[in-house]
Amino acid sequence: MSNTDKIISLNITRFPQNLLIPGIDNIISIQAINNSSNNENFKFSFEGENLEVILESEEYKNQIAFSSGETKTTNLKLVPTADGFGKLIINVDWLKIIEYTVKVQKIRDVVQESKFKKILEKYSLSGPKSVEPFNPSEYIIDMSKDVIKKAEQHLENLRKDYNSILSTRSPNLELQEGIDKYIKNLAKGYLSTNNPLRALELALMLSNKNEQISLYLNLIRAYGSKNLDSALQIVNNINDSTNQQRLLKSLATDQITINPEQSIKIGVSIKDISSKEKLLINIFSKINDSNPLLALKLIGLIEDNDLKIKILFNIAKKLKEQDVRAELVVVLNLIIEKILKLLEIRYEKRIYKMFKNAISLIAEIENPTKADSIIQNLTIQNLKEKISKDLFSTIYIMVDEIKIKIESESVFSQYFLLNTYKSMINTEIKNFSLTGGNVSNNILINDFNFTVAFLSLFGFDFSIFPILDRVYNDIKYSQKKSIAYYVFPSKTNYDERELRIINTSLKQFFKNINNAPGQVLIFNLDFIPYLGKPTVIVSDDAGLESTFLSKVKKVGDSINLIVDDSFFKGGKISDYLKEIFPSNKCRIINLVLSYEFINDYNIFKTFIQSLL
Repeated sequence: MSNTDKIISLNITRFPQNLLIPGIDNIISIQAINNSSNNENFKFSFEGENLEVILESEEYKNQIAFSSGETKTTNLKLVPTADGFGKLIINVDWLKIIEYTVKVQKIRDVVQESKFKKILEKYSLSGPKSVEPFNPSEYIIDMSKDVIKKAEQHLENLRKDYNSILSTRSPNLELQEGIDKYIKNLAKGYLSTNNPLRALELALMLSNKNEQISLYLNLIRAYGSKNLDSALQIVNNINDSTNQQRLLKSLATDQITINPEQSIKIGVSIKDISSKEKLLINIFSKINDSNPLLALKLIGLIEDNDLKIKILFNIAKKLKEQDVRAELVVVLNLIIEKILKLLEIRYEKRIYKMFKNAISLIAEIENPTKADSIIQNLTIQNLKEKISKDLFSTIYIMVDEIKIKIESESVFSQYFLLNTYKSMINTEIKNFSLTGGNVSNNILINDFNFTVAFLSLFGFDFSIFPILDRVYNDIKYSQKKSIAYYVFPSKTNYDERELRIINTSLKQFFKNINNAPGQVLIFNLDFIPYLGKPTVIVSDDAGLESTFLSKVKKVGDSINLIVDDSFFKGGKISDYLKEIFPSNKCRIINLVLSYEFINDYNIFKTFIQSLL
């Protein structure tokens, strides 16, 4: 049997003609041929009902690859688990490899369009504002302590003279101006000796209130260039908040070139948020213009995240201009880190835009893969979805990709019925099976609802089991009628061993023949070579001619019927069967058919049906 019109052919090269019993090798050999011009994959399924199916090769438990035109062979071992019949089901699925094209999202190799300059322009800080020049040396005059002592005495004398004159007439402006000038110089001298407090006392002695404040503040500012910590301590003790904050701004500005870190520390201590931000922007702008790496180092001093992010964007811009790539990547990642912390606290459109721009810059400066990695690691699902969508054209691209899928298609499905027996296995039953003996499954399940049985005890060069089994099943399933058969292909011309096998097996299988509904016609079946036309020779001791003719005449002229009372009458086997089967229930009839029946199944079937 085969299915050569399909992609795979399955040929059964060995099929058991014997009754299946446990304990012997009931082997089915299967030859599978890949008829395709391509390499193919197949999945085989072997299932049994009332049969245990044992695969010789583990390979057939999984999908199997066949080269073009390749042939593979495997064996199945069948072990019956019930009396009657077993059902072997063979299914083969072709695992078709289907190629199809789909649009697939891929990460770009590089960003198609540079947006670096455009993005950073949005966060550009105003350049450092010019401030009124301040020269600390103008407020510091080197004086020795002796000189200062004499100057103090001279100042005291001048003030006395001025007070004497003031008591008798109107103020002497020229003298007053001279005193003020002397006070200023003396105060500046005190700064050189690190006595700022006396210098500030002197500043408050000036006759003009505005000049007092101006000198007071400038002296502190100038002293900051000599001793910043002391100057800051003085500033912190000033009660006038306006002047205090004004001095802090000045000191911070003066420290930009001297000590940038100290400059920022002073700046962050300013209370007014707007003023502080403007000052810090100015400080960082100046530092960034000359040394962006220093600005990056000092960014940690900024506590306000919004301001820190703005400054970082400007540091990134400067690093890009200087082509310092490694640090630029660090800055961009730091920007993203800071923005994410803000987004985890609260979502704001403004903050999200900064995040989107930072990711876009990472894609451009580093690569889109890095940007995608950041996106995929986001823990905020809504943010991940939104940023993926908004930056899709920047980071991703849709490309055609050939995909492969496996489609399973059934290309072979067939079942086989085999007679099985496991109840009473003895030596003779085992030898019966090993010799090729077989019995119809109705007998095996103790169903004797039949009146016609065929017994073939002769050996031929071919097996008559297939044709008997086929007609048995056709009659059973199409006509709902029943016959029985027993096959024992003699090998040694009925020696003692074979007669023992026949005797034991017939008695065991037909022990309930008396349960048949009526007289059972048992045909002792034999075959003779071709006679040119299908020929039936029948012989019986009890005058069968008229009865037999009436049954088979419906076959018509397609066969020759010969009723023989001489040559084909009786015989060793016939006599032996009469000893086994009860004469009151069974009638033994010798039936000889020519080989034409073997080669013409339809006429064989018609003839058998005529006997029912």
